[in-house]
This record gives sequence, C-alpha cells and structure tokens, in this order.
Amino acid sequence: MKTQESYPGWRISAGDPGRMGVTKAGSGYNFTVRIPDEEEAFLLLFKKDNIEEVYKVPLPVSDRIGEISSVKVEPLNAGLWYYGYEAGHNYFLDFYAKSIDQIDGRSISPLVPGDIGKGCGIPLKPVIKTKSPKIPYEDSIIYKTNVRGFTMNHGSNTKNKGTFAGIEHKISYLKDLGITTLELMPVYEFYDHQTVVDLGQLRRSYWGYGPAFYFAPKASYASNTHAHTDQVSRFVHLVESLHREGMECILEFYFTPDVRPEIVLDILHYWRLTFGVDGFHLMGDALLPNHIAEDPLLKDTKLIYTGFDTASIYGENVKPSRRTLAEHNLSFEHVMRKFLKGDDGCVESAAYKLRRNPIGCGQINYFADHDGFTMADMVTYEQKHNEKNGENNHDGTDQNYTWNCGIEGSTSSKKIRVLRRNQMRNAWLMLMTAQGTPMINGGDENCNSSLGNNNPYCQDNAIGWQDWNRKKDSLEMRKFVKNCIRFRKNHPVLHQSVEPRLTDYKSLGCPDLSYHGTEAWFPQMKYNSKTLGIMYYGAYAKKTDGSKDESIYIALNMNCSAQKLALPNLNDGEVWKIVADTSTEDGFYPPDEKNTVYGQKKITIPPRTVMILTSGQIKKQGGN
Repeated sequence: MKTQESYPGWRISAGDPGRMGVTKAGSGYNFTVRIPDEEEAFLLLFKKDNIEEVYKVPLPVSDRIGEISSVKVEPLNAGLWYYGYEAGHNYFLDFYAKSIDQIDGRSISPLVPGDIGKGCGIPLKPVIKTKSPKIPYEDSIIYKTNVRGFTMNHGSNTKNKGTFAGIEHKISYLKDLGITTLELMPVYEFYDHQTVVDLGQLRRSYWGYGPAFYFAPKASYASNTHAHTDQVSRFVHLVESLHREGMECILEFYFTPDVRPEIVLDILHYWRLTFGVDGFHLMGDALLPNHIAEDPLLKDTKLIYTGFDTASIYGENVKPSRRTLAEHNLSFEHVMRKFLKGDDGCVESAAYKLRRNPIGCGQINYFADHDGFTMADMVTYEQKHNEKNGENNHDGTDQNYTWNCGIEGSTSSKKIRVLRRNQMRNAWLMLMTAQGTPMINGGDENCNSSLGNNNPYCQDNAIGWQDWNRKKDSLEMRKFVKNCIRFRKNHPVLHQSVEPRLTDYKSLGCPDLSYHGTEAWFPQMKYNSKTLGIMYYGAYAKKTDGSKDESIYIALNMNCSAQKLALPNLNDGEVWKIVADTSTEDGFYPPDEKNTVYGQKKITIPPRTVMILTSGQIKKQGGN
C-alpha cells in the first residue's frame, strides 16, 4: 500500500460531528466516526482504479468531541473512491457503511455517488419504488428462512444459490404454498465467525447473530461469485419482487449489547425508508422495545419481539388503530409440543394458546424455529445430536419437549414412520387453526431434517441447509401443509382480529368459542386429560362475500387410544362434515357426502389424531 503525502486539490476542514457515517456536504462529503481511547486515527481514501494508492487524512484527538471525530473533504467525486479508517495502526470499517466490498482480500467501503442523505446516513429519497401490502397479522402466514441456507442445496434448482436472487426464484413456490410474509434471518453484513472444532477444523457461523455492520446488505447474498456486485440494488429488487406479488418482507435484527438505543432506531429507520421493508423481528437482550414501538416513523411497521408492554403504549384494553406489534411466542412451541406428545397437565394451557390473540399485540405461533429441532426432528429425536458442531454436544438447548415415537433417529419401521407422519400433521393442523399468526420454519413443509442437530449455526452444509428432496413423504407433507393453509384462509372464524370471549356476546345463538368433552359443553380439562373439542361458531365471522362462515369443530386426541368426543347440536338443516383426519391416508377428505355425520351425538377420534369438522347443509335427496 502506497501512502500519498499530498492531497489532490482537496480542502480539508472540520466536519459536522452530529452527522454519523458519510453524508453529502457541499461539493464533498462529511466523514464522522467514533474513535475510542484517544488513539491517533486517520480517514483512509483508496482510489478505485488502484486501491494500493491511499490518502491518509488525519483525525486529530484535539478536534474530537467526546469520542467522535469528523472531517469534511471537498471537492470529492464519490464514484472514484473507497474509504476506511485506521486507529492505533488497526484498520477498521465505518459502522454506518451502506455497503461493503471485498477487494483483493480487503474489506472496503465504496463511497456512493450523489446525495446519500443527511443525519445518520438516512437517505432523502427511498431507493424502493413499491409499496407495502400491509397485511394484518390475522391474515398473515409467515415463512422464516436463511438467505444462504434456503437455496444452497442442489435440489433447489436455482442458478443463484444462496443469494437474494435465489430467493426471488422461489417466490412463486412460496406464493403457491400460501405464504404472505417472508421473514429473513440477518441480511446485513455480519462477521462469519470461525469456530475451532475437533481435529483442529474450522466451522463458519453463517446465521448472523453477532457483531455486524447493520446498515450494509450482505455482499455474499448479492452474488455467489467473487465478482463485484451492487448488494443494495439486489436487495431492493428482492423486496420489490415480493411486493409486486402482494407479499411482505420482514427482517431479523440481532443487536449486540453495545449498540445504543438511538443507533438501533437509526438502523431501523434506514432499512424502512431505503428498502421499504415491512417489519422487523427484533432480537437482543439490551433493547428498549417500548421505545422502538412508540417511534413515530415506525408506527405502521410490523415489530416482533419477545414481548411488549402494550398497556403502557396504548392503555389498558385499548385497541390500536392498526395492530403492528407482535410477540414471538416461544411458549406456544413449548406448550404445544408437550401437548402433542401427550404430557399430563397441558390441555388447559394448550386451549389457551390456541385461542390467544390479544387486541394490542399479535401472537407469532410456531412449532419450530431456526434454533431447536425442525418439525421432522421433533418427532424423530428426543436428545440433541450436535456432535458435529465440535462443542462436545454442550451447545444447543436441552429442553426440546419432543418424542421420538419409539426409536431415536431414522427407522425402517412402517408403523413408526406413519405415527411420525401423523404427529407432524397434528402439529400442522393445531398451528393453522390457532388464532395467532402461524410461522413456518423454512423446510418443515418438506419434512426437512438436521439429523437431530438442534443448533446447526455452523453447519453451512447439507445439515444446515434446506433439503429440496422430492421424496414421496416430503411431497405428501407439502400437499398437506398447503391444504392446511388454504383451509385457514377460507375460514375467517379461524383468524380474527380479536381474541374469542367464550361467550355469545352478540346473541347469535352460541358462544364465539366453546370447549367440549365426552359431553357437549362440558370440557374435561383435568390434569391427565389429553383430549379436547373446540368449536368456533361461524356466525361470528364473515366471508368476503358477506355470508357467515361455517362453524368449525376441532377434535384433538393426543391419547394412545381412541376417544369419544361429543358433537354440539347445529341449527336445523345443518350437519357436521368431516374435512380432515390426520390418521387417514391423505389427511384431508374430498368434499363429498360420505364424510357427513348424520344424527351422531358423539364421534370417535382415533389415537393421536386431530379431526376437523365443519357445518353444512343437509343435501336434499332426489329432485331436479
């Protein structure tokens, strides 16, 4: 690297320390950076046509305010330069950098031509041209995945594997499945930490939950080659492609404890204004969630966190004009997994979780997330198998709440394989008939397995990638999931904007939600109970054509033996029709008369089965 002793006609003057990052200033640019410990520091400007030629602009300690150094360089043609910093003889990048390139093995930030903004690097004009579809939580189906892991497997049939373009190629797949909202694990420029494992090997952490440059889209997600590419425009293209299909894009942001609250808002503002993303899943222990929720600029943006104090934000039992906050509901996973495998003491908690939908805060429900067992592994393993992570199986949670159906790991036993299939189906039906917003962990619809690894953060390989195999079991499960989503969407009584009250508060003839046991209207929620009948009264919801919805009866039997549940009486001229039964070959019945339940007061539910019935008119016999 050749350091130049003189500047090419630049005027160097004090900058504006209140404008962090790089911002336009007259004919040049304002550079503001944090320099701790009173170290000698320099702004480094590299020529784009020869990065070995570098100009060092001093950032004197005497000119700093606190730990902030700021300098203005003009005139400066941004299109000709890269920049970085040096402090204490250590090279580093701008925390506020909007993009980061790899040039000859060096991480470096390009200056962006034109007016890139003011104040903390927030642009004056958004890059994106599409508008958010603004889908309410009650109408959303979220699909969460990792940009790289989603399409890296050869079975994805995408040319641009592991990139934003690879995801674009799969938008039609997601839409056909019934997805409304894509949630992406970190897409900003994070450190790919190397972890030493057994035999001296290295494992790369590719999830992104750690220190990062939060303003810059990840360069490797823009292209799977080493060629230079514009990661900003590539990410914009992905969001616009989703919006054009009526789909949303939510981004996960994991903030380390050293990121100050005001910087968190700067970051969220930047991604919201620049890229038009529809929401954020906030992660990190040092966040101030209510402070973020009350920010005026984010009032129409979906914000997901482990919990918000909505009473202090809106007032007690006050319904906001638009519900934008939601709880990432880990307790749903824990409770429903225990109920699924037939644990005692779960039925009452399961009933609560299935109806939970408070007016001030949505509920993001799921059976599997990026950490923990996949849904297929949830019915295949009871113990984690993380040995390949190189941490002696000490990493990852020990609280999996799972049942292997009799044998740990894969098996050729048809009986166990059918049981596992049925258990996954049970989970899907419970998830898609719960009042909260369902979230699918990418790949679960295809029976994706991580071979019992419940923390594949460093498995940048087939273990951690989504499997796009076309085996019969996977294709059948995908079809079943698609039917579950369609059934949910077709019945507004299953996804309302308010939580059921368990009373007939509109005097329509039945409570909006009621529970049933071996006798109608008398649920047996005893400690050892593993069965439950749930009825949603259709008159409490309207379809798009204005007609009332059908009533829906959900029969849950997590016992190892068949059980009888009472069927509530319907209005004159109506009968119950079975539409789904997880113990049958296809899971969903075709809409024909043979599935009608005539005159029965009770129905027998096979062991470990979820059955769904809907109300319908008695079909008249004969006539024209």
